[in-house]
Amino acid sequence: MARAGADVVVLGGNPINQSRGIENLDAICDGLSKEIGAKVITSTQSQMKALKALGARKVATLHPFVKELDEHHAHATARLGVESTGAVACGYAVESLGKVPGELALSLSREIMRLWPQTDTIHPSCAHWATAHAIDQIERELSVNVMTSQQAILWNALRTAGIDDRIDGYGRLLREF
Repeated sequence: MARAGADVVVLGGNPINQSRGIENLDAICDGLSKEIGAKVITSTQSQMKALKALGARKVATLHPFVKELDEHHAHATARLGVESTGAVACGYAVESLGKVPGELALSLSREIMRLWPQTDTIHPSCAHWATAHAIDQIERELSVNVMTSQQAILWNALRTAGIDDRIDGYGRLLREF
């Protein structure tokens, strides 16, 4: 990708990013950047930066997978440097992510706010789950921040590439920061 002219290379997948330790991501990216000649960022770093920019403190995660993974997702959110208020599952398997109904992001965000009203940020996780259409509506209706994996990755990649454009329609992160 660097040889093809990419300004920024994104290493996706929080589990893969974190396998060598979150505390090592800056050094790993710096080393890769020097080796390939392009800036390197990770999805984990992107989400951590996005949460910080939004001023997130108490974050609830909404994930597309089965309920048995709620605790894992809550723990993963806490590793991003915020307090996890909890996690809610949609109940889908990886191979069914394209079949998750679009309205679930909003309806389950409402459920999150009923369960954990102290939540200031909702995190629809999993970059493979289409949630961009719901970000603005969730923020307006529930008066919370929303930080999705895809949104954070795009925002950080643009800013890392020196592109400071503000984008309406996809939440405060892209509109204000």
